[in-house]
Amino acid sequence: MNNILKYYSRKDVQNQILIASRNREIAAKYNDNFGRRPDIIQFENDVSELAKKGATSFHISVEHWSNPLDLKPGMTKKQLDDLRIGWDLLIDIDCKFIEYSKIAARLLIEAIEFHGIKNIGLKFSGNRSFHIG
Repeated sequence: MNNILKYYSRKDVQNQILIASRNREIAAKYNDNFGRRPDIIQFENDVSELAKKGATSFHISVEHWSNPLDLKPGMTKKQLDDLRIGWDLLIDIDCKFIEYSKIAARLLIEAIEFHGIKNIGLKFSGNRSFHIG
């Protein structure tokens, strides 16, 4: 069993992907191509089944949908708005000076907390970039 399949066969990984993908569109990536759209994950085993078919990663939308499978190419803004039930905000701070990125991330988090938002995530995304969600 290859490392990717072994990883996506872990129940803890499957469970976290299932939780993260509720009411969201997912896109399984197969090397350089994405799988069919729209797609969803309904059960933990969906993750390992897609990995068995060659999925190397899973990309989960920041938008929350009443039914992601109702998404279709060419939908109008109104049609999309009618399906959308929420979204997540992701701020990508990327500066050629990491110290500036750290300062900006700290100030943004303080401002967000000042406005009463409590569920904030911070991730160092590599090189000089931070993601605030």
